[in-house]
Formats: sequence, structure tokens, C-alpha cells
Amino acid sequence: MLVVSPTGSGKTLCFQLPAVLRRGVALVVSPLKALMSEQVSDLLAKKIPATFINSDLSREEKETRFSLLALKAIKLLYVAPERFFVRSDAERSQLKRSEPSFLIIDEAHCVDRWGEDFRPEYGRLREVREKLGAPPVLAFTATAGKEMQDRILASLGIPDATVFVRDVDRPNIAMLRLHCRSERRAQEIASMLALPQLKGQKAMVFVPTVKVGDELRTAMSAMGLDIPFYHSKLGTAWERQELVKRFLGQSRPVVDQIVCTNAFGMGLDVPNVRLVVHWQQSASVEDLLQEFGRAGRDGKPSVSVMFHDGKGRGDTGRLKFMAEMTVSNAPGDEHQRAVMLEQRNRNIDQVAGMLRSTSCFRKSIRNYFGDSEGRHRLSLAERILEWVFGTRAPPTYHTACCDSCDSTTIKKHGAIAYVARVMGGEFPRLGRK
Repeated sequence: MLVVSPTGSGKTLCFQLPAVLRRGVALVVSPLKALMSEQVSDLLAKKIPATFINSDLSREEKETRFSLLALKAIKLLYVAPERFFVRSDAERSQLKRSEPSFLIIDEAHCVDRWGEDFRPEYGRLREVREKLGAPPVLAFTATAGKEMQDRILASLGIPDATVFVRDVDRPNIAMLRLHCRSERRAQEIASMLALPQLKGQKAMVFVPTVKVGDELRTAMSAMGLDIPFYHSKLGTAWERQELVKRFLGQSRPVVDQIVCTNAFGMGLDVPNVRLVVHWQQSASVEDLLQEFGRAGRDGKPSVSVMFHDGKGRGDTGRLKFMAEMTVSNAPGDEHQRAVMLEQRNRNIDQVAGMLRSTSCFRKSIRNYFGDSEGRHRLSLAERILEWVFGTRAPPTYHTACCDSCDSTTIKKHGAIAYVARVMGGEFPRLGRK
């Protein structure tokens, strides 16, 4: 089964509940150590036996956790896909003998986005499933268009699986496409981060590379804003985890604003992210939705700002160069790499076209994912909450729509004032185009 449902809609509950109710241990394939740690901590707090195994653990600690697995003393075990291919015969054998109740793929878009090059083990999960005895597969993601859904299912070896797709619209997030030269972006971002409406709230600024992130942090530091930058090459694993905890409010001093590459925040439950800024366009519509979907998980008015260079080719050129470098090192023959590069360039051009367009941005995104206007069905998680626990999901506020629908207001007051008014809850519900 593949479930495509927006960020914050309860996908985690949709696999944790079946895992708890069914006999045996569910193996959860998770892309990030921080995500594993947070979900396991949350489960343990609820008295649900769960653990994770990754490279940060000592040999002794790994052995202890594998012993719990052998005794079936846990209900969920979180691992990265690379764990199934480690050199240790003993580790691979213990995972193989676990006879899992489910093979759960969290953040399943990684199968398609990373399986061909960056993390090839994601492309070998079909092989993993066969070695585990073909347990039922539950795959979850917030972002996958029809083509990506088909590629995910084909890669996992379950082409005929049931697919549940929920409306991707996030009506509480206003979407602002901002045409701005790259040398002006740091100043614009600094102005947004200094808004009083952000006090006590969270903000995330996504950058495409470590180089761009370092330059942005330096520029904002010169303007008096000391904002940390999270990326995969930052210090030690402990330092990276500590920064994540500070952003989550689990460690001091708390961090409310952060510059980061796009893996940061994936799956983390941070309800009060009010502002998400994209330093440049994303490489695909799925990536774009994954990033701005970090905003407003609590349903309150939030803003996503996407910088672009209009008809310029700086942003798209940078992304296409990065795609070419990545694909050139990917496994496969020349024809396979050519097809891969063509697909990535097509995705980049599609996002660029959506950002340059003057039509409703929200409608463009919904059309890409096949959503119909006004459609809203309760997710499985929401039904469980209502039927079993007698509670309802937090109310969702309709806020401003996008720079096209709200162009009159933006022209009158300016982009920064627009962002401030939306985050401050001062914007009335507007008509949709």
C-alpha cells in the first residue's frame, strides 16, 4: 500500500497503529537519524516498545538492541536502508530472521529521489523485501505525483499495490513567488526573519548547497542575525543532533530560525513553523511541496516564500548542473543515465514555469497532483482520532492564497507586509481564482 497525504495529516499513526496491533516486529525504513530518534522517543513515551539501530551506536548497544529484536521484545525497529547491506554477516542475518509483520517505508519519495544515485540502497528495497520473506509493504509520503507513485511501486516490486491519495492542498499556507536577483535575497530574507510576528515562532530557510548556505549565513550575520546553518557536513553527529533538538525545543538555547539543506525537518513534528523560505526554486514539484509542507502543521496561518529569477537562467542552470554531476556518477549504462537526466531537467523546467506563471500557484500545484477543487476527505488517522478517541484534528484556517490571487494587496502594501499580515492572522479569507 502507498499512502500520499500532506505533512501533518497523521501518516505516522497510520503505520504505527497497525504495527502495534499485529503480532511481530515491524521494520521501519527511515531516511534520517534525527527522524528515527524523535519517533522512537515519542513511542517510548507512550509505553510502546520501539528502538532504532544506526551507525551512531556503540557495538555493545547494537548487540543489546539486536537481542531485543531476537526476543521480539519490541514492536517497531527503525533502520536506514543501508542497514540491510552492512558488512556484518551477523547483523544482516538477524534482520533477515526477524520475520517482520510489516516492511514500512517512511518518506517513500526517497525511493525515487535517492534510489538511483545519492543512496542507491533505497533502490534495492525490493531485494530487501524478498530476503525478509515478502512481508506486507506500507509506504508513506507527503509528496508524489502520479509518475513518481508508479516509479516508487515499481522499484519496491509492488506495481499493483493499493494507492491512497489525499488532497495535497494546505489552505493555511499562503504561497508567495518572489522575483528577486540572487544578490538581493539575503536582505529580503533578513527583513522577513526580523518581523515581530515571528516572535516565539519558527522559520526555516532552505538553500540548495552548503556553499550558498555559508554565504547566506555570513551575509545575515553582517546584518546582525546570528542564525545557525544545518547541513550534512556540519561538525559531528552529536553536534548535528543537538542542533535538531534545539530547533525542536528539546535542548537549550532554543533555536527558532534556521538555514538548512532540504533534508532537514523531514518528518519532524514542529507544529509552529510560520515561515518557510526557499532561496531558489526546488528541483521538482515534489521537492517544493516537501519543503513548504514543513510550515503550519498546527493548521494556523503560515507563509511559504519562493525566490526565483524570472526568465533568468541562474537558478535553473545551477540545478541542472547539479543534476548532471549527480547523474554522471549514478550506476547504470549511458542510456539509463540519459533518461534519468532528461527526467530531472524536465522536473526543473516544470517548477520554473510554475514560478514564472501569473496564474494561481495553489491551483497549479493541485493540478499537478491531480487534486480537484474543494475536495476534502478525512485521512485514516483523522477517522481513527474521531471514531476511537472522540477528538478532532486541529482546525485549519483558510488564509491568503498566493501572489496571483492576492496581487492587489501585495502591490499596495509590499511583499514583506503581506508576509507579516498573513503570519499575524490579519488576512481575511479571500476568494479563489
